[in-house]
Amino acid sequence: MSKLSYYLEMGSRIRPLKAAPKFFNYLKYKALSRRAVTSIRRYTPQIASILVTIRCNLNCGYCTEAKVRRDNKESWRDKEMDLKTMRRIFSNPLFSDCLLVDLLGGEPLLVKDLEDIVRFLSRRGHITNTSTNGLLLADRIAGLKKAGISRINVSLYEANRALLERDLARANKVFPVHNSFVLLRSMIEKEPEKIVETARFVRDAGSLSLRFWMYRPMGIDPRPAEITKESNPAYLDLKRRIEAVAPGFCLWPEPVHTGKPRKRCPQLWQRVNCRDAHGTMGICCGTERPLAGPGSCLFDADPDTVFNHPTLVEMREKLLDPDCEPPEVCRSCNLLEDPGW
Repeated sequence: MSKLSYYLEMGSRIRPLKAAPKFFNYLKYKALSRRAVTSIRRYTPQIASILVTIRCNLNCGYCTEAKVRRDNKESWRDKEMDLKTMRRIFSNPLFSDCLLVDLLGGEPLLVKDLEDIVRFLSRRGHITNTSTNGLLLADRIAGLKKAGISRINVSLYEANRALLERDLARANKVFPVHNSFVLLRSMIEKEPEKIVETARFVRDAGSLSLRFWMYRPMGIDPRPAEITKESNPAYLDLKRRIEAVAPGFCLWPEPVHTGKPRKRCPQLWQRVNCRDAHGTMGICCGTERPLAGPGSCLFDADPDTVFNHPTLVEMREKLLDPDCEPPEVCRSCNLLEDPGW
């Protein structure tokens, strides 16, 4: 599946008239230059990442929210999203014209209001996506479909493999899903057949695509040695083998390049992150760290102040300066060289 068909498939489920201002906002973003200090009068972010809960029924070592759960012992209850909070978030200009909304966790299917949240976003004309480990999917997929979900991604791990072997094909008959799988260097080099077999299983279960993600050293147990570089012959061979088994079915990530990086990542302009029901704002998808200080809370500052938080401005300056090293958080991130959409 190409990136274009991947996004067109999501967009096919939106309400065109409601989505029109969001498409116009996206076109403004594409037409205008990036600046370190920008303004919502030029354009607003096109992608909203909403951390609907930090709770999860798995405990994966490379999950950023597993680290948040470990480091923050306070109750999750007052931070978990509900419909009332989502209405408040999307009344803010930073979020109101986002074309795509990612409902993330933790495990989003643990959130009681998830169907109501999806229905609210769908009626506003947003492309609405959620990522899940699938353990609760059989019980929720029909409700999410009825609510107007645009896309469901089911992540594959060793811990949920047996259940998905039982439930994935059945879920796809209700609402075809996409799948994702994190590539660790050790698995690429030592167990490539397992990855090939995973691609075959997902395709045969009726999923729409399998998206591979490069491992990034985050979470409870960051392991930089698991990063895969572009020149790794085992990675190139794996890609060749999977394309032979399932041609055009998989989406492949931008690997980490050697040498001087091409700093093309658009996340600091294109994406806005709300990490809890208190309005705490995040930096980007490459780190679990929230913003801090003035301008870090969506509910306490005007939109331009949040959009131009000093941390974001400093990182943008480094990305825009061709002679400057990338921000520290970006250096091991394969998305640094991915131009996005």
